[in-house]
Amino acid sequence: MAHRVLNPFPKYLQIRDILRTRLERGAAVGDQLPTEHALCEEFGVSRETIRDALLGLETEGLVSRRRGQGTFVIKLPPPRSERRLTGLTEDFSALKLDTEARVLERGLALPPPIVAEIMGVAADEMVYRITRLRLFSRDHFAHHDAFLPLEIGARIARLDLSRTSMMHELRETLGLDIWEDHQRIEATVADGDMAALLRVPAGAPLLCITRHFLTGEDQTVVVFRSHFRADRYYYTVKLSQGKSEPHARAAPTARRAKSPRAKSSRAPRAPAGDADPGRFGRPAPQRIHA
Repeated sequence: MAHRVLNPFPKYLQIRDILRTRLERGAAVGDQLPTEHALCEEFGVSRETIRDALLGLETEGLVSRRRGQGTFVIKLPPPRSERRLTGLTEDFSALKLDTEARVLERGLALPPPIVAEIMGVAADEMVYRITRLRLFSRDHFAHHDAFLPLEIGARIARLDLSRTSMMHELRETLGLDIWEDHQRIEATVADGDMAALLRVPAGAPLLCITRHFLTGEDQTVVVFRSHFRADRYYYTVKLSQGKSEPHARAAPTARRAKSPRAKSSRAPRAPAGDADPGRFGRPAPQRIHA
C-alpha cells in the first residue's frame, strides 16, 4: 500500500489560485480558458483535479462552464494584496514558477540535535548535508538544509539541483519509494547569518518547517530544515471539505511527532502537478524546482 504525502494545500487549490492570478493579470470578460485537456497537460494532473479548480472559480462567479463550448470569463476578480507564495516547495517546481535553488554547501556534517533525533543517529555520527538558497522572481526567498544518509547524500550531491526538486531526484533519478512521516512548523527570527542570506534585517520573522521522509522500509531518506521569509511565504492547511468542493482532499491533522524509528500508517500518495501563473494561452517558459 502506498504512503501518504502530507500536502496541506491540495493541487486543485493551487491551480485555482494560478488561474485566478491569470485573470487578474490581463484577461478580459468573454475570454475563453484553455480546455480541460490542455490544462491537464499543462499542470500534469487529472481531469478531476482541473474540474475541481474550475469549480472554485465558477463558485466565485468568475467563469462560466458551458457544456460542449468550454469555460469563459464572466467577471474579473478584484485585485488582491496577498502576493506571498504558499504550498510545498516541490509543488513550486512542478508548477513551473520563476524559482531557482543555489547550492551553498555540500558535504559531511554533524547533524543538529533535532535532526539527529529525527534521523535516529548518534550526535557524533556524520550525515550528508546539502544547503541551498532558494530564489523566487530573482529575490531571496528561503534557505533549505537537507540532511541525508551518507550514500544517498553523495549520489544526490553529484546532480545539478538548481532547476529541479530534490524530492523529484530522490524519487525519479534514484528510484526511491519515499513517503513523508511528519512536518514540524515553528515561528522563529533571523540571526545574523540567516538575515544576510535571506536579505532581511536581523530579528526578522521567519517560518521554519522541518520535514521527515522515509523509504518504504521506514528508513530515513532525508530531513529538511527550511527557513522561509515571512514576507514572502505563508503556510496553508486545507482542513475540511466544503459543499462546493466535492473532491477536496483532507489535509493532515495536527499530531505529536513520532520517535525516529516509529512506524506510521500508510495511505495513498498525492499526485504530482505542473503549472505557471502567466496569462491564458501558452504558459511562460519559466521553470521552477525545489
